[in-house]
Amino acid sequence: MSESRHKSRDNILDAAQRVAGKVGAGNLTLDKVACECGMSKGGLLYNFPNKDALLAAMLDRLLEQHQQILATEERMLGDEPNRCLKAILRSMACHQMADPEVYLSLLAAASQQPELLAPVREALAAHYERLTNESSDPQLAVLLWLAAEGLMFHDILNIAPYSKSEKNKLFQRLFEISGEVS
Repeated sequence: MSESRHKSRDNILDAAQRVAGKVGAGNLTLDKVACECGMSKGGLLYNFPNKDALLAAMLDRLLEQHQQILATEERMLGDEPNRCLKAILRSMACHQMADPEVYLSLLAAASQQPELLAPVREALAAHYERLTNESSDPQLAVLLWLAAEGLMFHDILNIAPYSKSEKNKLFQRLFEISGEVS
């Protein structure tokens, strides 16, 4: 893909993310996205032939961003034991990758089109496999991962009964416990 086409796709995805954050993915239209990014609908259709392709690309980009953050966290951990688990916990605790409204809107869209979540299922399966293969206590590693996922979903859904400060303390405790897993 040419540099200009890649930049154009990124601009469209940025605009789609803003629109989804404002109106939800269910109300996202190609016209609204084209207007938001200052592009003709034809230019948008050149990059994304339909709304489903646009939503899938948005989700793919969120996953790619998460994978990049995770890889950076793993490199920073060097040869520490349980690098995968610790990197997952740190990436969830320390990085806000997108407006929670974007995640909510993508979840809503996926409830109507479950096939959109196929890449998410694959990424989670890869995390699960690594966690269970790299730990002497795979069940504890998976439980820590799932606890972190729960904290993130509380945050995304804005239903957490605890403060942001308490959430940070909970993540810190998960990270401390992850040091006990060999």
